[in-house]
Amino acid sequence: MILQLASAAMMAFGLMASVAVLRELFAEGPTPDRVRAAIPQLLVVVGFLSARALLEAGVAVAQARVTPKIRTALECEFLTLTAHVRLEVVDDADWHDEAYRANDRGLFYARQIVGQVVSLAAALLGLVGTAGVLGILHPALLPLLLLSVLPVGAAAVRTARARFHSFKRWNTLQRRVRVFSWLLLERDAAAELRSDTAQGALLEEHHRLTTRIAEEDTRLGVSSAGLTLAGRAVGGIGTGITYAALGAMLVAGWLPLAAGAGAVLAIQAAQSTLTRLVDVSHMVYEHAMWVDDLLAFQERCRALQPRRSGLPAPETVKAITLTDVSFTYPGKETPALNGISMTLHAGQTVAFVNGSGKSTCARLLAGLYQPRDGGTVRWDGVDVLDMDAESLQARVGCVLQDPVRFPFSALANLTVSRGTLTEADPQRALDAARASGAEQVIAGLPGRWEALLSKRFRGGQELSAGQWAKVAVARGLYKNAPVLLLDEPTASMDPRAEHAVYEAVLRDNPRPNQITVLISHRLASVVACDRIFVFDAGRITESGTHQELMGLDGEYASMFTLQAAGYRAEAEETA
Repeated sequence: MILQLASAAMMAFGLMASVAVLRELFAEGPTPDRVRAAIPQLLVVVGFLSARALLEAGVAVAQARVTPKIRTALECEFLTLTAHVRLEVVDDADWHDEAYRANDRGLFYARQIVGQVVSLAAALLGLVGTAGVLGILHPALLPLLLLSVLPVGAAAVRTARARFHSFKRWNTLQRRVRVFSWLLLERDAAAELRSDTAQGALLEEHHRLTTRIAEEDTRLGVSSAGLTLAGRAVGGIGTGITYAALGAMLVAGWLPLAAGAGAVLAIQAAQSTLTRLVDVSHMVYEHAMWVDDLLAFQERCRALQPRRSGLPAPETVKAITLTDVSFTYPGKETPALNGISMTLHAGQTVAFVNGSGKSTCARLLAGLYQPRDGGTVRWDGVDVLDMDAESLQARVGCVLQDPVRFPFSALANLTVSRGTLTEADPQRALDAARASGAEQVIAGLPGRWEALLSKRFRGGQELSAGQWAKVAVARGLYKNAPVLLLDEPTASMDPRAEHAVYEAVLRDNPRPNQITVLISHRLASVVACDRIFVFDAGRITESGTHQELMGLDGEYASMFTLQAAGYRAEAEETA
């Protein structure tokens, strides 16, 4: 800003010096003596222009240093807020629309607006300088300048506002287009896309959406062209009035003839500066609306953060108790959980099987969801709502059916569960890989623990779904949390690999201080669990050991017998 102020001063002084040169030349006609007498003034003009060039170079250097830092700070804050919002918020489509808009437009224009504000300051200060020169020549010239520029500025502002509201209206379609574009480009979808010959359907939907957006863009462009034309027409009339007034002032003798050329030069400079000011102001105005939208979204995300106050979750837990817990997802009428009660003890291996509600219950145990519709979840008698939410989540290791395939090294894919990549424990990683069966997977990779597990990047390696499942189980074990949730992590494994993982995790690697919760549809996997809870429509209908449930001859016994018969029939056919 200091450099911009100095640059504007150089511009004003240079303009005044130029007017002095013209006065010197044209006061009584441009004779050789007067030309020679004007040389010092010319050198002053050159000096001011050179100083201005140096100052503007300094502005560019300062801007180059500041803008990337602002961009980094904005992106980090945006991603930090969105990555930590509560899990149920991520299920909200409206939140996704706002996040897409803030990321696609808000962050983009927030990065650009830094340079534009600097340009706005330059134009404003330059206008002050040129207006000052015009005021010295004759004060009546100042209001005439506005006639040529304000109509163009008004049209630009209306156009900017129309563009902003148009994008907000069509934001959902824009996000859908982006999703279809990525499906057509994404490597993970490529094989199924081609095997199903689904390209035509996706392209058809993409074309339908982009056609609607294109029609809106055309309507907006035609409207903007009309507004711009009207603004320029009125501005042109204003320019004509300005020069007509200048001519009248010269004829009437209000302005000396010697200053006439200087006045024309000053008017042209002032109009150019004022036009630039209007153009930059219009861009700043439009982009500021997007930045305001970004800041509003970030403020909403701050209100959706998990609890960061309260007691820290304990390093170990002896018992977790759910009492009459109910939970309904936003936008749903039927509860996912309805009056669930259970107590889990350290050293136990517990299974959730059969109907709906299993994963929701597990996520409540993990602190990812809060009881929305009543009930309590307590760790050693302390309500989880009185605990810091992130510390609670740090005490739970989750292994999901479709694990995230992090584009990290094999080692980092395990150690990421501790929230950092810089403090890895190689021995713990090796023990976790051995227990899950991932050690053999990693041993077969070029580079072993340093192998990059992503084909999206050069040199990356590809793993099968079953191999990724072993890596995910190892990640959960590496976390070494007091609660371990296994949500059908072996669904993509063959039966032998699945049996080996469960043998290693549940029986060969017992952890007396850990509560292990296994969610599975394959009932043969849960036979050895200390307690089995049978879910149906968000309720627990049966609970007990395998033998106790088989003795009840209820839903569990029926499903187990049915699956066992299927396995026997398959074995007989194979034989």
